[in-house]
Amino acid sequence: MRWLIGLVVILATLWGGYWVVGSRAVDRGVRDWFTAEQAAGRTARYDTLSVAGFPSRFDLTMNGLHLESPDGAIVWDAPFAQVFALTYKPWHVIAALPHTQTLGLQGEQVTLASSYLQGSLVVTPDMSAGLNRITAVGRDLVLTSDAGWSVLAAEVDFATKRDAANPLAHQIGLRVTDLAPDAGLMAGLAAKTDLPPVIGLVQADATVQFSAPLDRFAGDTRPQVTGVTLTDARLVWGGMILTGTGAVMADAKGFAEGRIAWSLTNWQQVPPALVAAGLIKPEVELTVTRMMEVLAAQSPDPQVMTLPLVFQSGRASLGPLPLGPAPRLNAGAGM
Repeated sequence: MRWLIGLVVILATLWGGYWVVGSRAVDRGVRDWFTAEQAAGRTARYDTLSVAGFPSRFDLTMNGLHLESPDGAIVWDAPFAQVFALTYKPWHVIAALPHTQTLGLQGEQVTLASSYLQGSLVVTPDMSAGLNRITAVGRDLVLTSDAGWSVLAAEVDFATKRDAANPLAHQIGLRVTDLAPDAGLMAGLAAKTDLPPVIGLVQADATVQFSAPLDRFAGDTRPQVTGVTLTDARLVWGGMILTGTGAVMADAKGFAEGRIAWSLTNWQQVPPALVAAGLIKPEVELTVTRMMEVLAAQSPDPQVMTLPLVFQSGRASLGPLPLGPAPRLNAGAGM
């Protein structure tokens, strides 16, 4: 029995030593990150930083966070942020954010309130620490701007997962339920359309291809997006349903090249909605409606309008309508 007690004491001492070394490494690593951000010209500071959770977890708590881009265009403030990891599984971390935080965008301040906001990140348990998956969940989200607008969402789910068959590809999913646009916008829409005040569903499922792995060497390899396959994009707003599928790849200059097929059910709601949103003038509403009628007539169901979004030779077009330059997926070869 004595030898068993001695063994337990030795193992407990070793485990305690491991926790102390690990907690100090976490503390030092986070402080070094803030120092590196400041050296790069970005503002990054905190009021207090601590690591707790002995003996089974590493619980990092940072209070009074402030992050700011060099030009001050993007600013994030939060009263605290917490990151948790089990001592025997440090490659899986969970982050919790406060119920209220603020984001500054080009001088506009947006407050994000929520009843729940949490995410997790899992990397491969090897020297590369490659990204395996990310999940993030927010509930009862309210975005309020000092410019006078606000947006609400019952729940937002975001997830990524490395493709098992292709380590350079990641599957990405986004799902937003009960999205309520700004009340002022909806008041205008209610006067001209039958659209309800809440968008029932916004969803996107895609696979994104990168030029290099998303791992701890990414600072040197600088992964860039080389292609996107949209397997299911969907917006359900009352009787109006928009769906899309397709794929684009980056051309030699980094511009998107490919085709996304969009299908819109009950498209008649769109022209008055564009007027109410201020995107087109009332005097051109009839012209837009007639044009959409012609396009819908080419479909087997006149209630459904199908349009291809085409990216070709650095240009973008929606059906017969030119939209301008195609978006860039990356910097292009030799740039």
